[in-house]
Amino acid sequence: MAFGILAWLIAAPAMAQQAPRAATPAPFTTPPPDAGTMAAPPQAKITARDALLITGSSTMRSYIEAASKLLVRDYHLPPPTLELWGTTAGIKDFCDGVGPAYPDILAASRRMHKDELDECVANDVRDIVEIKVGLTALYVVTKKGNPVFNVTPRMFYHALAALLPEKGEFDHNKKTTWRQVDKSAPDLPIRVLVPAQGSGTHDSFAALFMEAGCRRVKEIDAIYAAPERVQLCTTLRTDGVVTEIPEPYGDEIIKRLLASPPGTLAVIAGDVHDKSRDKADPLPVAGIEPTDQAIARFDYEMATFMYIYFKRAHMRNRSGVGVVAGIREFMAEVTREEMMGEGGVIDELGFVPLRKSAREEQRKRARTLQRFER
Repeated sequence: MAFGILAWLIAAPAMAQQAPRAATPAPFTTPPPDAGTMAAPPQAKITARDALLITGSSTMRSYIEAASKLLVRDYHLPPPTLELWGTTAGIKDFCDGVGPAYPDILAASRRMHKDELDECVANDVRDIVEIKVGLTALYVVTKKGNPVFNVTPRMFYHALAALLPEKGEFDHNKKTTWRQVDKSAPDLPIRVLVPAQGSGTHDSFAALFMEAGCRRVKEIDAIYAAPERVQLCTTLRTDGVVTEIPEPYGDEIIKRLLASPPGTLAVIAGDVHDKSRDKADPLPVAGIEPTDQAIARFDYEMATFMYIYFKRAHMRNRSGVGVVAGIREFMAEVTREEMMGEGGVIDELGFVPLRKSAREEQRKRARTLQRFER
């Protein structure tokens, strides 16, 4: 069943759009106060905008595009407009306000932070539904034929942090080879390609590699202010050792990796890894290979959930009045078993499905429009 759906999605013409927002005449500019009060979509359709507007993660583009095609097929709704330039930028756009000028749905390759949710609330974006749709992971890869060696978060911190503790002070990082970082590593120059700031993959890299790598460093722990600790842990070198690739980074980061000197590493998400298996080999992290089983069990600690957020204020009310039609319908598509289940579309796209009980919980959240809180 899943294979049939995936084959149809591949064969079907691209329906989701990556285009500037079109100005549309709006019968109203403020969503009705009773928007999103019922789980079932109303029959009437009195909306300010014709098509869904989805922002956020480029990592999740393939999953969002697959669900968009099903939405058009199953509900005869217009194809959504996609603005998938990165999780962090997408969260800001989503949280900027309510009304037809703002996005309805956010795809995120990491969870929304509390300060980001607070910004949403400050802008009257109060009722949000959060759905987990699967797992991805951060892969450290190197060009096929290059040495494959074990890496750890601690190695990445000592290799890539702009400033390192030196005799009680912080000084510019002067390490040039992986062996200077860890004696078990090969004597290769440190060169790493990472997605640029603004990407959810970059944020996950900063948390899972850089912050995790500087834990229990006494000079870091001695700093009282948490923001200052985080900045010291996550600020990357600017001396050419690290190259940041802007969104959408997928094709470009692999192109750069293949053209780079031996020993160059790249940090990528699951969908990019899946498309580049014939060109790049993954490295074990902390001794664990990034298999689907290890990711699903979180034995491979670089695993992260993928999220989709829905703005209840943009749903139609009982009378059919609202910003746009299709939000509840899109929820149904992204959580259907053929999309998010084992052997489903999510598997075929290079991501890892949630466990069965977790999938059922996400479908319940979608049906009941459970409010997101942190």
